[in-house]
Amino acid sequence: MRVRWETSTRYYEVRLVRDLLQDWVLIVSRGGKTNRLGALRTLFVSSEEEGMKMIETVEKVRTRRGYVRVPV
Repeated sequence: MRVRWETSTRYYEVRLVRDLLQDWVLIVSRGGKTNRLGALRTLFVSSEEEGMKMIETVEKVRTRRGYVRVPV
């Protein structure tokens, strides 16, 4: 699953995927749209359900901070 939020100058994206060992991983990337600054973080989660809950939490925070969800 891939979800992306944006403002006029920034983006925030999360991906919930399985790695080569079939473990669930949440990949978080964020940065500026007009510059090359950004960050990538990898979080291991115990299950798909835990990953979905983390995405829901991120959705609440991003929305509160003025980001808008965009289709990917």
